[in-house]
Amino acid sequence: MEVSLAMIGRNSRLPLPVRLIVILVFAALLMSGVPAKAAEIALAWDANAEPDLSGYKVYSGTASRSYSGSVDVGNWTNCVMGGLEPGRTYYFAAKAYNATGSESDYSSEVVYNVPAACSYSLSPGSQSYPSSGGTGSVAVSTASTCGWTAASSASWLAVTAGASGTGPGSVSYSVAANTGSATRTATLALGGQVFTVTQAAAAGAFTLTSSAGSGGTISPLGTSTVAGGGSKSYKITPKVGYGISSVQVDGVSVGAVSAYTFSAVNANHSIKALFKKKYSWLWW
Repeated sequence: MEVSLAMIGRNSRLPLPVRLIVILVFAALLMSGVPAKAAEIALAWDANAEPDLSGYKVYSGTASRSYSGSVDVGNWTNCVMGGLEPGRTYYFAAKAYNATGSESDYSSEVVYNVPAACSYSLSPGSQSYPSSGGTGSVAVSTASTCGWTAASSASWLAVTAGASGTGPGSVSYSVAANTGSATRTATLALGGQVFTVTQAAAAGAFTLTSSAGSGGTISPLGTSTVAGGGSKSYKITPKVGYGISSVQVDGVSVGAVSAYTFSAVNANHSIKALFKKKYSWLWW
């Protein structure tokens, strides 16, 4: 940003007033919600031509034409004024001085309003999910000029919409199923704030054991592992000349069935298939 300032009336016994301009403003305010740093403003002016010119002074304050400090910059025709607080207004003017220390009148005044620091809030601040996962959203509240970006700390917590924005907005996300045996936690970082997602562990795994007597088969045979809440199906097949006598689940007959399914498993189980001959040959 460059601002030209008008000259102030000259005094024949003093150096000519300085024509002060702003050549660059460094507003070191991050738009991400982290604590704001102090701002800076860079000022520059045209050199005076008086032969007895010795240097310049830059004055500053928080009220117009009421300056609380000054910096002697020597013969430099530019300087950077730092340590400016976010949200405050500052006023600057310059003077030239000669070898006797006499100063010119003030230059025109430069006014700089330091942008206020961005602040953010999230609603809700956390959410819990079952092991099966799910979806959700979090609302971002901030000023209309403040930008933000959403970043997940884990691959199972994925941003699906609103990964970045400026001003108020919302972020949508999805939570993948948790197949592990431990509760897990992940976060979304938004404007320096943290949204926390906690997900329950998967239900425990259970063992199903199958066996078959002579005269047929059961499939699958042996030991199988099933996640809690899951299911498992079995097929019972007699050999030629045999029929199904009984199918026992946990030692209790469920009849002469040719198939059986364990549903919503929440404990260990066993299944056993028994067979009998349909007929026998008689020889005379």
